[in-house]
Amino acid sequence: MIPGSRSKLLFSSFLILGLLTAGWFAYRGVSHKQSALRPVAQPAAVETIRVTEIQSIKPAATGATPSSGVFDKIASEVSGVYEKAAPSVVRVRASDGPEQLAGTGFFVDNRGTVVTAYAVVGQAKEAAVEAGGRTYPAKILGRDPRSGIALLKIQAGETPFLLFGESGGLRPASAVVSVAFPYDLKAEPTFGLVAGFDVKYLTRFFATTHIRANLPIKPGQIGGPLLDSQGKVVGILMLEIDEGKACYALPVEAAAKVAADIEKFGEPHHGWMGVGVMPDRSRPERGAPVFVDRLYKGTPAERSGLKAGDEVLSIGNRPVREPSDVLDSAFFASVGEKVPVKVRRNGKEETFTITVAARPETSRIVEPAPLFPDSQAGSAPQGVPVRGSNP
Repeated sequence: MIPGSRSKLLFSSFLILGLLTAGWFAYRGVSHKQSALRPVAQPAAVETIRVTEIQSIKPAATGATPSSGVFDKIASEVSGVYEKAAPSVVRVRASDGPEQLAGTGFFVDNRGTVVTAYAVVGQAKEAAVEAGGRTYPAKILGRDPRSGIALLKIQAGETPFLLFGESGGLRPASAVVSVAFPYDLKAEPTFGLVAGFDVKYLTRFFATTHIRANLPIKPGQIGGPLLDSQGKVVGILMLEIDEGKACYALPVEAAAKVAADIEKFGEPHHGWMGVGVMPDRSRPERGAPVFVDRLYKGTPAERSGLKAGDEVLSIGNRPVREPSDVLDSAFFASVGEKVPVKVRRNGKEETFTITVAARPETSRIVEPAPLFPDSQAGSAPQGVPVRGSNP
């Protein structure tokens, strides 16, 4: 290597080393100065402040304690309804021929009267009610395959009972709770929402409008009460659908009407008008006009003066907006009652009077077919409405 070049290389190396050393001392000096101006917080002090901030900020941010979230509130409400209703809910057992039936019912007065689903007792001659850890023989006061309910009575002194609410106050998304016995287990609460109101499921018709609820039920829970947030009965579980993920319930008003008939007459007295109706096919939405489609010969409707083609505006005090309104009016009408029917004919409103007759036996809508686990825990058929008929 050339001597002059070696000298230059050594000089450059010493220069770079000197600059790096000076820079390091400068950095240390600045860091020491900043540390002297800013005290270092101790770990314990930092933790204490952090906890204090969380404790002071969290209530202001949430406005509630950690246990009062939405799910906790729902759980608290459902628990309250369950605890209030459970003492009045009973298990019902019956034997209909070779079938061993089991379902749920509930007391409706303090004298041991039980309402349950018709499917729970079928055509059995005897039934038993399990209540308060005891089993009581039950007298079957009456049953009605058309509406789907049965009325029983036990001798057990004073019994707890559930109050009736109003299903008319329910709307889609209304919260409901059932309390019923699944299989051979204890009664359990189930929470769900009202999904809608139907007179037909698939190709099968109900006797009157039913409550459809997104509320799962299991075998053995048919006949149990459907309750509102106050713990009052708004319906009776009648039919499981969608593989038990949802259900239909008979509105409590319909059950009360049939139960009153059974207590008074020993059997249900269904009214009958004998008129078939259809909606305006060009206006399928709810609220479209409903027209008389046909009149059956010799029926109360034919004798009233109604004619096919009349637009039905109201029946009694019920406005008619869809065919189910006519069906409901007929269901709740009493035999012998005179019901005014307002129609529009040739652009003019007219009122006719139908004298409600007893429903012919051949016009039943529901056929008996219970669904509950049998003694071998198998699955029996379910009671469902099978075909429509004229109201």
